[in-house]
Amino acid sequence: MSENLPPPNGEASQPSVTVQVRDQKMTTEYTNVFRMAGTHEELFVDFGINLQHHDQPNTVVLEFSHRMVMSFYTAKKLAVELSKVVNRYEQVYGPLQLDPRQRQIRPTSS
Repeated sequence: MSENLPPPNGEASQPSVTVQVRDQKMTTEYTNVFRMAGTHEELFVDFGINLQHHDQPNTVVLEFSHRMVMSFYTAKKLAVELSKVVNRYEQVYGPLQLDPRQRQIRPTSS
């Protein structure tokens, strides 16, 4: 996929830029837990799955499988875009309750 982007701020004297997006090697993974750490230059975000079992109610296993490393500029852009997406979701479906004990179970259609 290629896309020609207009010059920034309407400046006609700069040449346009062609952006090529390659996603043939992309994989999809599910995550329901993350942790973060960082340095003064980079942010590390680890993604994984909470494997809590009903037969062991007092044991929580967090299995991390993927790490993304990004600059804080990229992290801020990601935070802005995630905020927009979550706000749009909540406008349509209502607020998301982060405390699982406070969540209402929504009926499923059969």
